[in-house]
Amino acid sequence: MLNVICPHNCKDCYALHVCAVRAISEREGAIYVDTGLCIGCGCCKTACISFGLKALEDKTVAWIMNAA
Repeated sequence: MLNVICPHNCKDCYALHVCAVRAISEREGAIYVDTGLCIGCGCCKTACISFGLKALEDKTVAWIMNAA
């Protein structure tokens, strides 16, 4: 079963690249996890928290600066 895990606001999905079993995919502007393939290792969560939050912060600051 596919479950949405992120609306994909980052420039690149870091979790997508670290999934050893390729349970994560990008479709229709969102990031999904296939619960049938996922082994629950948590690498995706670690990558997202470590790198994704910084990317989202950079995107938000750039957006605010251009909106002024």
